[in-house]
Amino acid sequence: MERLIELGLTQSEARIYLALLQQPEATGYELANAAGLQRANAYAAVKSLADKGFALQTASGTPARFVATPPSDALGRIKRRTERQVDSLVADLAQFAEPPAATAFHTLRGTEAIIGRTAALVDSARERVAVCCWAEDLDWLAAPLRAASRSGCQVVVNVFGDSDLDVGEVFQHEHPDRTVGGHLLLVAIDHRLALVSTLDHQPTAIQTDQPALSRVVEKLIRQEAYLAAIFERHHDILTESFGPHLVELRSRLLPTDQAEQLVSIVGFGAAELDPL
Repeated sequence: MERLIELGLTQSEARIYLALLQQPEATGYELANAAGLQRANAYAAVKSLADKGFALQTASGTPARFVATPPSDALGRIKRRTERQVDSLVADLAQFAEPPAATAFHTLRGTEAIIGRTAALVDSARERVAVCCWAEDLDWLAAPLRAASRSGCQVVVNVFGDSDLDVGEVFQHEHPDRTVGGHLLLVAIDHRLALVSTLDHQPTAIQTDQPALSRVVEKLIRQEAYLAAIFERHHDILTESFGPHLVELRSRLLPTDQAEQLVSIVGFGAAELDPL
């Protein structure tokens, strides 16, 4: 009910709409009882709902009976109207904005700020969305990714950990507790925007449209996808050549502290390896 009120319904209208969803073809008297309203208030609310497209009178007669407009239709109308208003406002406000710099960098701090900006970037995509994330990030990221896919965007997801994500091309990687380097989130949008963030103890992120850096992030996400596909196909050969989780190769290229952490994770003795 609170969320309906946030979309512009009054408290009485929200109560009546919920009652209508549960009691199709109810009379005003029945709705008043179900919603806990005076009969006059219930009739006023159902008439207002009809004006707003949330309710219909089934037929003329006495007593009048009403049905709820399906939520997808009623709320879809609000969504379309809001989108038109926002698009119009964006165009109008653009007249007052200073031209953007040729290259922009934006720093974000805090998990909520990073989540909000990431969701907005995915929502702005027109052609392609590519991400590297942990499985837990999909609690909030899956919905924007699905919306991007429905709008026609190519969606590529490298996910670390167990996931049943059912959208786009998903490349499964090892669980985060088998990785080193912390909780990173990488996002590339339409080959032109990139966001790099760490979601550990002090979450921070940088968003940029700098072409070289955007390409680097896009390439890194692609390379992770290549690695996941190759490892899935040739797991036994790679493990035999480089050890579990490619530990022998990775430990030679990681910083010393991360190499030692990786060695401890996969169960090798540090003395057996010669990290750079």
